[in-house]
Amino acid sequence: MLNFELRRKGKVGNLYSDVDLILNNIVDVERQTVAHALQKMIRVDSYFDICTIRNCAVVCKVVIPQERLDIYSAIHCIHWSEMTKEYAQMIIAFVLDDFREILNPSND
Repeated sequence: MLNFELRRKGKVGNLYSDVDLILNNIVDVERQTVAHALQKMIRVDSYFDICTIRNCAVVCKVVIPQERLDIYSAIHCIHWSEMTKEYAQMIIAFVLDDFREILNPSND
């Protein structure tokens, strides 16, 4: 649940002051976006989604090698449960490697 609520009373200016306060305190929005999107995609009851990969790459300006994109395209919409355990682990390792610099920057 979001910790942000819209108010029915009060001045609009006060609402936008709250919005500005939140926006001024945003840290690592790209990292958080990628982490949440990939976490949702990698759930065991979900499936591989190349759209998630492409969108995350755009958000954080990551260039994914074409060879991997070709693999990802071929397995688009295949449920994790339909893959062998070893193959699913390999794909997840590829994805985490693609976003390594975003999810685990060297200065952490």
